[in-house]
Amino acid sequence: MVKTKSVKDVFDSWAQDSHAEGMEQSHWFSVKQAFKTIPQSAGNYLEIGVGNGYSVHHIATHQFSKGMCYGLDISSHMIKRAKEKTKLLTNVRLSDVNFLEWDNPPDLRFSIIFSMEVFYYFPDIQIGIEKAVSVLHDSGILMVLVNYYRENTSSHTWPEELNTPMVLWSQEDYKNGFIKAGLQDVKQEIILPYNPTEKMGTLLTRGIRTE
Repeated sequence: MVKTKSVKDVFDSWAQDSHAEGMEQSHWFSVKQAFKTIPQSAGNYLEIGVGNGYSVHHIATHQFSKGMCYGLDISSHMIKRAKEKTKLLTNVRLSDVNFLEWDNPPDLRFSIIFSMEVFYYFPDIQIGIEKAVSVLHDSGILMVLVNYYRENTSSHTWPEELNTPMVLWSQEDYKNGFIKAGLQDVKQEIILPYNPTEKMGTLLTRGIRTE
């Protein structure tokens, strides 16, 4: 019986080969579409799963150049890569930690929480959504992007290919999960795929916290 790989093991190995750059190239196509909807802010930004740091570097030098940007990743090797990429930026703070286990400072709240290709690795996606909501400011926005979802059948082989557990939710599941967590004005869109041969694009779900 082949031992299942942990998510940390997978991303630690990817940080040390060409996968990190491959993810940056493929993910950036979707990420930049989502970033276009984020306004200028002097607040706090949190990215769950920063990878090699390409996206937090972008947001810290553009929309949040007058704010503070925090990034988390379960892989210490990815965080090392991200720290190197953002070393000249004074408004970036990075930590190698599982978001579900992150003990965030009680006075730290975020106006935007962003995540690309992370939430389906959580054993319970709903718990991940609710934790994110708990650290949002009033009127703060949660944005979750995934390519592994039920309608995207081409992604269904990923857990077997990576030998890593993933939780498969549908587009409706994500919408209902956001609503259950108390988010308002929940909206979804499918961002066109990076590879034109793919049948489905990236699912973006966003919602606003209101008191």
